[in-house]
Amino acid sequence: MRKSIDLTAALAASEHHEAQQFTLSELVRAWSTVALDGSDLRLRKWLAALGHRSAWGIQSSDFITCAQAMVQQGYKPSSSNRDLSALGSAYRWAINRRLSPRGFRSPTLDVPRMEEGIRRVFVTDEELETLRARALGFRDRRFGVFVALLIDTGARKSELLLRRWGEVDLGRREILCPTTKTGVPRVLHFGPEVHDLMCRVFPRRDESALVFEGRMPGLPIDFKKAWSTCVTDIGRAGLRIHDIRHVVAARLLRSGATLGVAAQVMGHSPQVLARRYGHLETAVLRQAQERSWTVVK
Repeated sequence: MRKSIDLTAALAASEHHEAQQFTLSELVRAWSTVALDGSDLRLRKWLAALGHRSAWGIQSSDFITCAQAMVQQGYKPSSSNRDLSALGSAYRWAINRRLSPRGFRSPTLDVPRMEEGIRRVFVTDEELETLRARALGFRDRRFGVFVALLIDTGARKSELLLRRWGEVDLGRREILCPTTKTGVPRVLHFGPEVHDLMCRVFPRRDESALVFEGRMPGLPIDFKKAWSTCVTDIGRAGLRIHDIRHVVAARLLRSGATLGVAAQVMGHSPQVLARRYGHLETAVLRQAQERSWTVVK
């Protein structure tokens, strides 16, 4: 028999919800301790201008003014867009945890993003395997695991660095990401070779510990220096960690995956994938149609 529920009381409790009083600086720093993505450092110029103000009182027009000023001063539109995305993540985190006023809407949602050129990166299969092999040659063997997971999963850097062993299922070769940039949980899949490598590099695994824990307990290692050395050694200086994600998405589409399937695998917006990689899906669809002509004949 179902228990009775008092919806009136539930509504009343919701109406009495009290927002936490945060300045924008306090909100961003609180979010940064959770995301561990360096948002507080990335956004320091924004915090210098708006950090003292109430996070709930800032208007979208304030963010628009700052974004336009950045571009006028020589910053790339992509830098402004990434900053706004980081601010949006902080606001979304606060709203989901009911830290904001009831009915609050993030001011970042009404800020139009700047037009930016699409960064297209081409990496051959041979270069990917060279990258994978060179990464295994570091004293910290965990870096080799990190790079191998990037190549197999196409994950964001933070999605790997924030994972704890309790979210890793070696038997199924899966990693659960309960929170992502899009707010939708997803599962990362990796291959047998990476499974064997992880078992060798991590003979002991504490479920509560970070997989890539740094010297400070509870904080992940950054791998910036190792990455820079690695890509320089293979002749691809300037290749970014996030570029591997683009390469994996392109490979998915070239293999015949649709934009919808690729978006689910990558944990990304189909609209963003269509803008960046729609030409690849079109090529695959054309090939499929051309093959059908042969069958008809």
